Amino acid sequence: MKNIIFFALSILFSWQGLSQPTFASGKGTGASGGANMNFDFFLRTIDLNQKSLAFNLTEAQYAAIVDEAYANPVFVQGNIYQDENLVKKNAPMRYNAFADEIEIKNNISDDSEDYGALMKDPSIYVKMVKDLYVFIPYEGSNENGGYFNIITDGKTYDLYKKIKAVFHEPSTSATSYDRDTEAFFTKKATYYLMKNGTLYELPKGQSKILKVMDKKEKEVKNYVKENNLNLNDEKDLANLVSYFDSLL
Repeated sequence: MKNIIFFALSILFSWQGLSQPTFASGKGTGASGGANMNFDFFLRTIDLNQKSLAFNLTEAQYAAIVDEAYANPVFVQGNIYQDENLVKKNAPMRYNAFADEIEIKNNISDDSEDYGALMKDPSIYVKMVKDLYVFIPYEGSNENGGYFNIITDGKTYDLYKKIKAVFHEPSTSATSYDRDTEAFFTKKATYYLMKNGTLYELPKGQSKILKVMDKKEKEVKNYVKENNLNLNDEKDLANLVSYFDSLL
């Protein structure tokens, strides 16, 4: 671990707390394993009418770019768990990478824009299609915590991903030679190694990532070369982390 810290992973924000007290609002599951519909899923209702105003955009301008703020703009069916218990099955959900929220509505066939945000609590996690999202507090605070996507689950190291969308305001050109810029969102993925409840940010660049794994430097370098891995590709990065973890 000293080598990992030395090679600029550094403990980012001291993200802690995957094992936290059970969320008191959960009622558990029924005998059939289905969801208890009395479970309090929603922290608040999202007022979409205020969204465009919050960004100082017209409704049309906001509608044109809002999908860019999501990891998956279309609602997909997923399951909600509390600890290891299934509490809601086939709930329509999507991940808002700008607000860092799991948005949920009651019915996937409902075309209305009536939905809410999932309660942020470390005991609650969701599985939507192939993506597993967990909530990790920051220094014991749920308010400052965030959602992470688990990419691999190993015996020593797990690979986590954090997707963040950033809003860019529209700009007016300074001269007649320039063009006005419309508002837009950009998304960035940051990867982390998780060990013993602490997240370590992976550096950018293949050579720097390999230095993180210097405990097995020869093996991982040969593995990358033999399998022609591109560590800027998520699948290849996940492949390497799983291989490195298997060597420990």
